[in-house]
Amino acid sequence: MTRGTVLNSLPVHSSSPLAPLGVTAALDDFRSKTETNDNRPAPRPKIFAQFALTDRVAIVSGANQGLGLEMAMALCEAGCRTVYCVDLAEKPSDEFEAVQQFLRRMSEGLEGRSKGRLDEDADDPGMRVGRLEYISADVRDQETMWDIGEKIGDKEGRLDIGVAAAGVPSSHINCLKYPAEQLRKVLDVNTSGSLFTAQAAGRQMERFRIPGSIILVASMSGTITNRGHAWVSYNASKAAVLQMARNMACELGKKGIRVNSLSPGHVYTNMSAAELDTKPKLLDTWSNLNPLGRIGTTDEFRGVVTWLASDASSFCTGTDVIISGGHQSW
Repeated sequence: MTRGTVLNSLPVHSSSPLAPLGVTAALDDFRSKTETNDNRPAPRPKIFAQFALTDRVAIVSGANQGLGLEMAMALCEAGCRTVYCVDLAEKPSDEFEAVQQFLRRMSEGLEGRSKGRLDEDADDPGMRVGRLEYISADVRDQETMWDIGEKIGDKEGRLDIGVAAAGVPSSHINCLKYPAEQLRKVLDVNTSGSLFTAQAAGRQMERFRIPGSIILVASMSGTITNRGHAWVSYNASKAAVLQMARNMACELGKKGIRVNSLSPGHVYTNMSAAELDTKPKLLDTWSNLNPLGRIGTTDEFRGVVTWLASDASSFCTGTDVIISGGHQSW
């Protein structure tokens, strides 16, 4: 019995629509060869196609600027048809409109270069760039978030990806004196808002029977305590998001809906800039807390959010992916 025969007898097969993949594809190709006839077409790489989000639809909260906008942009570049960006501001920021215009120009450029290409290249995932749409809403309003998801589903006929990235920072207040009003605000946005965003996406995935991906943006602060910072409400809110992702993953797994959390370390964003720009020594302090000796930038999250959203991570659910420059490795 050959090794290939053993593989064929296994009751486990790839769930990818691109299957066969990898070694299995190579073995299938090898078996199709005959001694007298070898007219097999040359195989094409599939690894980038596994990361493609061609024609998928996403909703990203907190995407008017910062990390949320960066991730929404990455999803568009990976092929999403439309990415709906939900944020509290009544109108989109200048940053959002610049990205929106940039993606439009990118799409037009790709369309121009695609003319005259061979037919077999028509399905190249790199030849499609989606668009951003802005929606003004409060993620703390469950009914509104559900309604947004419903309207997206009605319009698009699908909703494949949900990213909960809306968040607010915590004030530096002694934990024994932390006021109830501020605690509620942080928990309402960071924790309840994450749940309501995930629900908005997950309800449509269930409605259309789509094996979608939900990504909850947590923080390394949900796992550790930041030395020198009295952030009891923020850290507690992000710890709740970690458990939320695990719980939802267990509940929704049978429906083919994956739920993971993404935990950034110290990253220069619009939110962190408010503190970093007023405390000159803080950048060096944060930089020295990880082995890379620097803080992160938002573009360093483009790859991981695309991986989590795509079929490339099809066996990953209930997992927290920490991107912190090794902060917790000391």
